[in-house]
Amino acid sequence: MDNVIPNYKRCFYLSGDRKKYWYSSFFLGFFVALILIGLKPFEKSIIDHPYITLVRIGVGFICSVVYIIGYEILLNWFKTTKFNYLKLILFDVFLALISVVLIFLYDRLIVVKDGLVTFGFLMEYILILALPFYPIILFIFHFLKTAVFPIQIYLPSAKPYLSGGKNILCIKEENGLDGFRLNLNSLLYIQSQDNYIEIHYLKDGDYTKYLMRGTLKKILKDFSFLLKVHRSFIVNPYKIKCLEGNSNKAAISFKDVAISIPVSKSYYSSVKNYLSTNTKI
Repeated sequence: MDNVIPNYKRCFYLSGDRKKYWYSSFFLGFFVALILIGLKPFEKSIIDHPYITLVRIGVGFICSVVYIIGYEILLNWFKTTKFNYLKLILFDVFLALISVVLIFLYDRLIVVKDGLVTFGFLMEYILILALPFYPIILFIFHFLKTAVFPIQIYLPSAKPYLSGGKNILCIKEENGLDGFRLNLNSLLYIQSQDNYIEIHYLKDGDYTKYLMRGTLKKILKDFSFLLKVHRSFIVNPYKIKCLEGNSNKAAISFKDVAISIPVSKSYYSSVKNYLSTNTKI
């Protein structure tokens, strides 16, 4: 099953919801400036500057701009590239390195104005000042992306479920007991109903549903290729017919049955990107 794959190795595509990247990058810069103002880690090199607070705000601004531009590049030019969390963290480290270089140039050429810009001094700057400080920055940015402004990511098609008899889904109760089994090709969507989930599917071509105890969180953990389109709905991507409407009022219609469900504004971009980058049965 999909859930036996370690989280850091699971492949996914990046969401197109730019606002969340912008929010995360903006607050990253805010926290960088706040840490600099509070802890003053760069005080040794720029303590005599008359506008020291503005200087530290400038450092935070550089961090925000670098991360915004970095993720804009990913969303524009690499939106069909598969990622996993390890690759994404390495990309964040790469952006952190670019930030350090720009902050070094900012410090030497604009703040201190001593013109001391050499590779050796840059390496000293990275090892002594940036290296102890930037793990905190990376942790803050990762926390913002995953917890405060969670970026909607979506996984590529789960082809192993479509062949060799592996397309039978066993949806379990919260206590781990078998709850309901059905063919993936029959599943339409699953809706949250308080402490229950309602499974909507086709049986002999007829639309029907089944109520059982469970949560959408547990379903997504067991079958991570299913697509969340609303806080109360996850869908079988193979049964999507089309996405209708815009971000303010969108809905998904299904193959083989005349029903539709809403797509919330916060999930609209990721759903739209999923449909544009995946080939479904």
